[in-house]
Amino acid sequence: MMNKVFSVIVFLILILTGTIKAQDIEVTVHRTYIDSTLGSEMIFDFEVINISQFQQTVFEVRTLDDLPSGWQSSLCFGVNCFSPSLDSIATMQPFGEPLQPGDTLITSLHVYSMTTEGTANVQIQVGTFRNPSLRTTLDFVATTVPTSVDNENTVVDNYYLQQNYPNPFNPSTKINYGLRKSGNVEITVYNVLGNKVATLVNGYKSAGKHSVDFNASNIASGIYFYKISTPDFIQTKKMILEK
Repeated sequence: MMNKVFSVIVFLILILTGTIKAQDIEVTVHRTYIDSTLGSEMIFDFEVINISQFQQTVFEVRTLDDLPSGWQSSLCFGVNCFSPSLDSIATMQPFGEPLQPGDTLITSLHVYSMTTEGTANVQIQVGTFRNPSLRTTLDFVATTVPTSVDNENTVVDNYYLQQNYPNPFNPSTKINYGLRKSGNVEITVYNVLGNKVATLVNGYKSAGKHSVDFNASNIASGIYFYKISTPDFIQTKKMILEK
């Protein structure tokens, strides 16, 4: 009941507060994607800085909480993590104090993986009561799904690199490839300017069928190219990221 009452209070304050359009806060995110093992606690740290000349009450709203069965996520201020059922928190009692000019709020999202392998997608919006319409949207991905799947017992007559699926994709896609002989393999992703944005595979692989997942949560929409390189085979294909 307490959680519901507080959520209503936050909602009413967001509606009734002023409409000043100046930027009040700056949000620094350290990472948006974590790949870990089942049973682990995955922590996304970020800071909110009051860059205005006024005292600010900062709020966080969890607008998406898409979790595998049995998983939980919690919003945290400092070392204090709140109930997984709580979707809204703010720097006011009983959660904290308003930020003075120049103050930094240490905050985080904790994702708890339980008994089921899977991928969690959580979205948080950060703003201030002074200017609630200007929000910073943060998208986080936590996964325990292995990023590479190999089937080394399958005989492959020729090298190949298949088209990624799905394509277009957001934010993840799968790339299948085959190796006629064992050896060193590198699979890299480039943007249209030719800059490398990710290395998906880099090491020795046995002959057979393989696949690797590419998560593009931390890069912008656009056209990208993925390239496989082996001592005997090189091929490049195009894929489209649509967010």
